[in-house]
Amino acid sequence: MNIQDLEKLIKGRRSVRQWEKQEVPDELLKKAVELATWAPNGGNYQGWRFIIVKKKEIIEKMANAVQSVADKIASWPEAMSWQEDVNRYRKNASFFRNAPACIGVFSGVYQSPMDKVLVARESFDREAKEILGFRRSAPTAIQSAAAAVTTMLLVFHHMGLGAVWLVSPIQAKKEIEAILKVPSNMDLICLIAVGYPDESPQKDRKPVDQVLEFVYPVRNNAPLLPPGQAPPQKGSCPGGRPSWAGG
Repeated sequence: MNIQDLEKLIKGRRSVRQWEKQEVPDELLKKAVELATWAPNGGNYQGWRFIIVKKKEIIEKMANAVQSVADKIASWPEAMSWQEDVNRYRKNASFFRNAPACIGVFSGVYQSPMDKVLVARESFDREAKEILGFRRSAPTAIQSAAAAVTTMLLVFHHMGLGAVWLVSPIQAKKEIEAILKVPSNMDLICLIAVGYPDESPQKDRKPVDQVLEFVYPVRNNAPLLPPGQAPPQKGSCPGGRPSWAGG
């Protein structure tokens, strides 16, 4: 595959929320999961597990659980401050009940050797506790599962299927894990709803220059730029730092 074909695949993928009633063959779902397991993961731990649900009654139970929690959150008085957004979220919380298949993505806890050292010291070492907090802010298990899900979504798109990455079901984590009889040492990360698409959503992306920053070597108090690139305009940040990067 050349870079143009890869770019077309990546840029052509969309989150699909409406599906035809056609069943998705088991072999396609299994192949997508197989390829997802080749995604990069922390320490090659491969702590992920996947449950493919095609039984309509089980998908309905999971959707009802998510909807129930969404309704509860929306009923709290604090929700009035964001009523419009909360109502929109509540309305769309369980649309995945119409998906021909849902894939539960789970992961066991991963603790690297560095984590073990930090855990051993966190009770009496402020710096170790702070570093451990940094690591816990983006857990290895979550990063690994995210890489697998990204891979899976691209595979589904290549297969002509439409899928959507569902993070809202985490609010019904306890209920979904009970419905799917998940072992206690595994945690729900997300659900993937998938089927043959019955819509063609279109979404744009921010220009890459709005989200990208280069850090160049500096010589004589001026950044070294690639050949042909003009130096920053007077008053701009050295190295062409975007506005979101801060000072």
